[in-house]
Amino acid sequence: MGVTSAWRYVRGVSRAVRRGDTFPAAGRIAPADAPGGTTRRVVRHGPAELDQIEISEHVVPVPGLSAPVEVLHLTDLHLRTRDERLDRLATLVAAERPDLVAITGDVVTRGWANDAVDRLLSAVPEAPLGRWAVMGNWEYWGGAPPEVWEPILKRNGIELLNERVERVGPLALVGTDDLLAGSPDVEGLLARLDGTPALLLTHSPGIFPRLARAPVRVVLAGHTHGGQIRLPLLGPFFLPRGSGAYPWGWYQLDGVWMFVGRGIGWSVAPFRWRCLPEIARIRLVPG
Repeated sequence: MGVTSAWRYVRGVSRAVRRGDTFPAAGRIAPADAPGGTTRRVVRHGPAELDQIEISEHVVPVPGLSAPVEVLHLTDLHLRTRDERLDRLATLVAAERPDLVAITGDVVTRGWANDAVDRLLSAVPEAPLGRWAVMGNWEYWGGAPPEVWEPILKRNGIELLNERVERVGPLALVGTDDLLAGSPDVEGLLARLDGTPALLLTHSPGIFPRLARAPVRVVLAGHTHGGQIRLPLLGPFFLPRGSGAYPWGWYQLDGVWMFVGRGIGWSVAPFRWRCLPEIARIRLVPG
């Protein structure tokens, strides 16, 4: 790494720490499994954690759900340029066979390239209940606001679920704008629900207390990267603003469950430690 790159990373870490919480208490609590159980396996392409992917599988009983739904959850890819790692990731994603795909923001970051985005998004598998995405803060900050991002998603067969409610199979599917960079209208969205069990997609988990009410049953989020760098006993070095008390894993509030994925990419520096990238399979079952 050259002097210029090293300085850029130091400056980025300093800026990130100022915007987030350093060694937050919530990060020292062991992440919880899904209410119906969680299993994990790791696909390794090299010794570095960024060259590994954990495939986590979760089961969630959902009251009032009439049929099971398999959800593929992707978040925080932070795509930049096309490389070998991206091609391997695209191959893994393409092999999935979900009923529904949920992409909870930060697909891109500053300096992203169209060919990298199209390579990944074109690999997202067909799903009978649709392929859906919500906005993350880096879509806004990286030059892909909704009017730019929606056509990119559409050319790859993915719908932008920003501030929308859709009925998909046995679920109501809800998508919020990003808490940090957007303008989520939580009250307006929830007022449009009719009692059908709802799966809600959002980017920043700090909004969870505003979302935790019936008929929302499950919330999927990202944003935190699980801390990206997790130290023994101390937990994550820092969590970004908008994380709230939700570093990664499962959380329950007023009968609503939220899953915070660790994401796939990196922010500030190309490094993860004790915090593998993650692709999540979430099986919603009648409860």
